[in-house]
Amino acid sequence: MASGAHAGTDVPPQRKRALLAWLKAGTYQSAFTPEPEPHTSMSAHGPYVRTWYSPMLTEDLRAGRSTFRKGAAMVKELYLEGPNAPPVGYSVMRKLRSRSGPTGDGWLFYVCTGCHRSGIDYLRSAFRP
Repeated sequence: MASGAHAGTDVPPQRKRALLAWLKAGTYQSAFTPEPEPHTSMSAHGPYVRTWYSPMLTEDLRAGRSTFRKGAAMVKELYLEGPNAPPVGYSVMRKLRSRSGPTGDGWLFYVCTGCHRSGIDYLRSAFRP
């Protein structure tokens, strides 16, 4: 898909209310690629997580890019009561600029950027679609 085709539901909204509505509706689940199942978290996101990758991020990973394109995004579902319980929250990342900068300024984080600094262009998950 061309990068212009990744508009609408393929990109998390930037504004808080719109983002919360988008997440609660599960909009990302119709277009994003999920990790196979919830798994033990490697970070401060709680005991279990499951990450969903936007179509653009999926393309970038499959192409072996180490810097993702503007518009790449991911949604991490957070599970506190076990991997079979419904998620209790979310973390979201959306690439706003082509360059991330040394502190993640190219990303919009609805999470802490400090932990993500060690990842490939701020992505820490080892899952590859």
